[in-house]
Amino acid sequence: LQVMSSSSPSLSPTESVTAAVPANLRIACLLPSATAICIALQLEDNIVGVTHECLIADSQISKKQQVCILTESGLPATASQGEIHDTISSATTSCSSSGKDIPSFYPLLKEQFDKARPNVVFTQDLCAVCAPTPEDVQKLLMDKQRQPSSSNHVTIVSLQPNTLQQVAESFVTVATACGVPQRGEALRQRWWSDLERLGAAIRQAVDDHDDDKGSTSQRTKPRVMLLEWLDPPFDGGHWTRQMMEYAGAEMARSQPETSSQPPPSVKSKQLPWKDVYDSQPDVVVVGCCGFDLQRNVKDTLAHAESLAPLADTATVFACDGNAYLTQPGPQLLVGVAILAQCAYHNQPKVLQSIAETNIIAPSKGFEVVDIQSRLAMDKTRAKVDDDLASAVGIGDIEDNVGAKGFAERHKDACERGEDFYDDPETGYKVFTEVAHKKRGYCCGSGCRHCPYNHQNVAGKNKAQKIQQPAILYEHQDDIDGENLFSLSQNDKVKVMFNSGGKDSFLTIRALARSHREEGPFGLVLLTTFDATSRNIAHQNIPIDDVIRQARHLNITLLGVPLRRGSGERYSSRIEKGVAAVQQYLLAKSLTNVKITTLVFGDLHLQHIRSWREQTFQSSGYHLEYPLWNVEYSILLDDLERSKVPCFISGTTVGDRAKVGTLFDRSFYKSAVAAGMDGFGENGEFHSIAQVWEVDRSVALGYAAS
Repeated sequence: LQVMSSSSPSLSPTESVTAAVPANLRIACLLPSATAICIALQLEDNIVGVTHECLIADSQISKKQQVCILTESGLPATASQGEIHDTISSATTSCSSSGKDIPSFYPLLKEQFDKARPNVVFTQDLCAVCAPTPEDVQKLLMDKQRQPSSSNHVTIVSLQPNTLQQVAESFVTVATACGVPQRGEALRQRWWSDLERLGAAIRQAVDDHDDDKGSTSQRTKPRVMLLEWLDPPFDGGHWTRQMMEYAGAEMARSQPETSSQPPPSVKSKQLPWKDVYDSQPDVVVVGCCGFDLQRNVKDTLAHAESLAPLADTATVFACDGNAYLTQPGPQLLVGVAILAQCAYHNQPKVLQSIAETNIIAPSKGFEVVDIQSRLAMDKTRAKVDDDLASAVGIGDIEDNVGAKGFAERHKDACERGEDFYDDPETGYKVFTEVAHKKRGYCCGSGCRHCPYNHQNVAGKNKAQKIQQPAILYEHQDDIDGENLFSLSQNDKVKVMFNSGGKDSFLTIRALARSHREEGPFGLVLLTTFDATSRNIAHQNIPIDDVIRQARHLNITLLGVPLRRGSGERYSSRIEKGVAAVQQYLLAKSLTNVKITTLVFGDLHLQHIRSWREQTFQSSGYHLEYPLWNVEYSILLDDLERSKVPCFISGTTVGDRAKVGTLFDRSFYKSAVAAGMDGFGENGEFHSIAQVWEVDRSVALGYAAS
């Protein structure tokens, strides 16, 4: 192995640009910027491997080589920025405390790497989170070289630029490693010349604009805040300051520079929202690392409430940060043009001068985001949500909405970076999520705002302590050889909304049949319960009984406490619950396991199904209803085959459905005769399935009763 760095010396610009590419050159690019550089160097025919995030147009794909995808994401595609940040922070803290290496969130695919057979590999040392490191590649190659058939010489090149000058020099580094240093020097000179030309055009256009206005005072540059992350907010780092200078803009900061000559490069840093507000930007650009324009628009709108104080005085843009701002490659030139277009969006002559340089994005790379309209729309949607929940009578939903509670106080305190807030009901001081993250781990006390899903809350009374979604039972592999619904042995997971009653139990049996007949998948039961009484709403079932069900059936269970008076919405608690499942999978190093489906046990009430679809249709998950419109006679037959006794646990019709009564075919007939829905779908009664009374294999239907 030969390991090079981007600090390797560049070649003389007098060397020929027409030198031939080595015939045996096979390039693996383990970061998107390396792929972009190789394409700019006209080396696309020699690329044999790229990452799953590399941006390659169809016209740029080699017709001579099969290009292998060498990495995969260890983070769920649907994870929010806050979930991604918490997952990475938790893994980093855990590994630091135990002395272990931080696991890669973009693991190398060994089979694909072997298939690609590269002899030059480009990776990076800037960020262990963003891409495989040289150490990752060396370990893989050393493992491979122990095999007799693998003895090829491989050069690993680590790119680690921090400034625009170093980005330009990396073009030469890449070209040199590929045997065409003169191409790299030519690209470096052309790129730097275009950057200077763009900067000069902007400066001249701004001066002309000031002359037209008759301004005699020193002009003030637009103050631009570039946000590389939103939850929590991070400002732009590395080459961002220089990009702002060439774009004719000033980096908005809450505190003035302490040096007359600040360094050209500093790392991106986390900011409390208060510092973001205090920076008083004229323009905000959301260009989050790793995300394209569509995702950044979506996330900007999702954080409209946090950005609202800025939107009063600043114009908010979303940008394709992945392509133009955070990847140290040739496209940073276009990123400078985009920052200038955002900064001078209200000066047509400056925009015209930028366009005349022909340094613009080949497709739409940024757009204005209307924060105020989104806030108005959210208020309307919230009212519709409340009205619908109240009208249809969905218990868990209307129980969880109401007047503003501690959730809003907590959110405000976090945005100010504070460690405490005063509980509006008791007056006691409560730790914020900010304070818990400073500690860096779950203390095991069941804190109200634990950001670690209560991973250190242990013991039989865990369900009595938790205030946030948490795993209450974990599937155990190889208990009986069946491994039904195992998470570690399947790459797809379904999350089923579970109440502990007969309908939920019949849904589990339907999923067990699907598991056997259509293919295996993992399953997680998601159960919401009242955080005070620790009972499932309306079912009147203690959460401990649902844990007993999950343990007997050996199915992973997630508990989601619903906190009355918190002011939180039911849908937001469910989103946190699903996120907790994703974080649990990552904590178990199940990086290839993805949540694909949300499962509901609804029978036939269309208004409830419509509400679910309206609420969860944007989640990206498939919605499944295994019992939908199944005849009651078929459901009764299946319940009888299971031998599982189900008893009435809650009632709204008094003696017509007494608590403790066995739900069976006889009860069903009497309920229908009394004018009720035979399965209590209109809320007449609720039930508990005592699955522990029957052997697991019989209850789940894979053994004869």
